Amino acid sequence: MKKEIKKFLPAIILAFAMAFMTFIFEPITMYANNTNDFWFDFYTLIRPTGLFFLILFAGMMGGFLVVYLIAKKLKKEKLYYLSLLIVSYGFIVFYIHSNYLAGFLPSLDGETIDYSGFLPNFLSILVLVLCLVGIIILVKKVRLEKGVKIVSYVNLAIVAMLGVSLLSTFLTTPVLEAKEILASSTVKNLNTASTNENFFIFLVDAVDSTHFNKVVQSDEEYQKTFRDFSYFPDTVSGYAFTRDSVPFIFSGKWYENEKPFAEYSTEAFDNSPLFNKLAEKNFNRNIYNVDFVWRSRKALEFDNVDSIEKNVKLGTFFKQELKYLMFKFFPYPLKRFSSIQSMNFNWAQRRDEYDSYGWGDVYYYNTTLEQPVEKTNEKMFKYIHLEGGHVPYDVDEDVQLIPDESGTYPEKLVATMKIIKKYLERLKANGVYDNSTIVILADHGFWFEGTNRQNPILYIKGKGETHSEMIESKKQISYEDLAEAFVELLDGKNSEEIFKEVPEDGRVRRYIYNGFNHEEHMVEYELKGEAWDATALVETGREFNL
Repeated sequence: MKKEIKKFLPAIILAFAMAFMTFIFEPITMYANNTNDFWFDFYTLIRPTGLFFLILFAGMMGGFLVVYLIAKKLKKEKLYYLSLLIVSYGFIVFYIHSNYLAGFLPSLDGETIDYSGFLPNFLSILVLVLCLVGIIILVKKVRLEKGVKIVSYVNLAIVAMLGVSLLSTFLTTPVLEAKEILASSTVKNLNTASTNENFFIFLVDAVDSTHFNKVVQSDEEYQKTFRDFSYFPDTVSGYAFTRDSVPFIFSGKWYENEKPFAEYSTEAFDNSPLFNKLAEKNFNRNIYNVDFVWRSRKALEFDNVDSIEKNVKLGTFFKQELKYLMFKFFPYPLKRFSSIQSMNFNWAQRRDEYDSYGWGDVYYYNTTLEQPVEKTNEKMFKYIHLEGGHVPYDVDEDVQLIPDESGTYPEKLVATMKIIKKYLERLKANGVYDNSTIVILADHGFWFEGTNRQNPILYIKGKGETHSEMIESKKQISYEDLAEAFVELLDGKNSEEIFKEVPEDGRVRRYIYNGFNHEEHMVEYELKGEAWDATALVETGREFNL
């Protein structure tokens, strides 16, 4: 019996090593590096991944046991040892790709991923060949059983290195910090509008002001859509990405890496002048956002916001986890089969009464806006965040899904225009347009030659405001001004009466930039000129680093 256990020990080591790397080390490391990007916390994560770990470990053990028994019966134990070497080869290849070639991985920002780079593909193939040659040489130099024993030591060494790295993660990141409130938006009230008073903020992501204005001016019907609005072309956002932009828009408070982002974001939302004023005026408040970091019970005062139960849809969670693991582990020539563009773990939220809100342009245009408006006498506030011009370019000008490699940013801007037009026409058709304050904006602009995502759209219509044609303001707006302007709009001012203290020329505006997924390094700029001119952005020399 002792001899049998000794022969099966390499299988136990390999099964544990593969299951540990796949469903313990990688998920925890992924979460630790992006804690604010996920709706769950460590204690929510470890339950499904722990279950997947046990299933994979038991499944591999069972598989090896079957192979071992068959090989023993056939008196060809080399089949068992060969199976161990083949799986070990895959394990070592996965380990090298996920830990030493991960630096070549592209960002998961939703954009179509190009895996054609020569260097990562060359290195990936080189790893495959060298690992295979190494195992072949090992088998030729020593007996098969001894070769398996040596490879088992390698597997144990990898587990040890992963264990040390995981321990370091626990010691150096807030991975174990519980998220008391896991606030998330549902679709409740999405089609409800007030016959009394509405305040709507409609945010379309990544829509550049200059390029969107070209779309508006290209069609007379589009121009009529914004007839009652004031357009502020000379507008500078505070940040280049959604994470920082949204709490800044609602609070006017800058984030400079002086504290954990979750703490800043929660304070920003908790102390939003608009949110507090809406509560005083007894508005039914709703916030429709796919990802927002608000760890306070004040978030639950919004009618459509739930505190997520700390359980998940196991099948959906496993599917998203598997896509990420394939993206991380597979050799570069095979990574495309992961079919990943971004990590959509929001789909794994378990809901009882209302579905989670999704920001997709196509669904909103073709489904939500086709549903009847439910009217109420209760005053209604909604902040709705839509995909807008964000990558991938998988929407055509008719707001229909297309292969993302065939789409373009200009097409998404036309689709965004049609969504806005349909949204406003729906309000008019239901008699709830005139009594509505409506702000249409983007969280930030987009990358073009001569721009740096600093120039988003901003259109504003006050309650009861009408024009013969759209007003184009020359005010030099900063998103720092929005929090106060929202309150003035709520107090009854129109789009021409707000921003009174904002000059039309000579203003110096602040802008903080960081690279995608590099929030730990922020650089401060001053913009001395028009918002659309990135050459007017000048570094101040100040940086904000974690």
